[in-house]
Amino acid sequence: MPRHAWFEVDDPDDECEFTDDERAFASALSEHCAAWAPADVTGEVGRPEDWEALLAWVSLSDRADPQHLSLVDLGVRLVGDRVRGDRLHNQLYTLPDRPHAWALDATGTTDQLAQAAADWFRTVLDKPIVLYVWLHEGYAYAARYAFADSGETLCQSYAKTIAPDGQAAELTAAGHVHGKGWIQTTGLPTPSLYLHIRGDLDKAGVTPGVPARTKRGPLPGLWYE
Repeated sequence: MPRHAWFEVDDPDDECEFTDDERAFASALSEHCAAWAPADVTGEVGRPEDWEALLAWVSLSDRADPQHLSLVDLGVRLVGDRVRGDRLHNQLYTLPDRPHAWALDATGTTDQLAQAAADWFRTVLDKPIVLYVWLHEGYAYAARYAFADSGETLCQSYAKTIAPDGQAAELTAAGHVHGKGWIQTTGLPTPSLYLHIRGDLDKAGVTPGVPARTKRGPLPGLWYE
């Protein structure tokens, strides 16, 4: 089975950036993940600016999308004999203040932490993912990637210009919006269709009554969490 280099320290001679324990963790984590190399996942290790801890992270993308759309970033942060893992902020690469139910929090030796982190990455990345699409007059005006087992949104888009008249205002008034007017697709009616992106749907479920499709058309609009 081919082996994959996951979390390599860029400059092994840079003694200031990583401690010996951090280097050992990164090496062990790479070893535990070496035989596991899905084509839609990339892995890196570093120390984000102003952080006092190593961060190892993976990025999952939809390889079937023309732009290889990034769906979610997951990371583990090592501090002493403790490692925490969760979904990362898509720009700041920070862990959330409120951990997800599936977050990682473990203590142990360097190798135990590396093994726990590797197992956690695999478990989360094995979660089934679907793409829900909403149509209006034959055009896709909204879409949402989600974990099929929990319904958690990964990323979504909404194009007001081709959505049903007045819908965006109704969703905003009902509170299905955040940030600078980003419509939350969880407030929309039943999707028109879904596509199975990855994972085992037998371990999860999709919105009842939504037909499955295998081909996708263009999905306009910006993508956001």
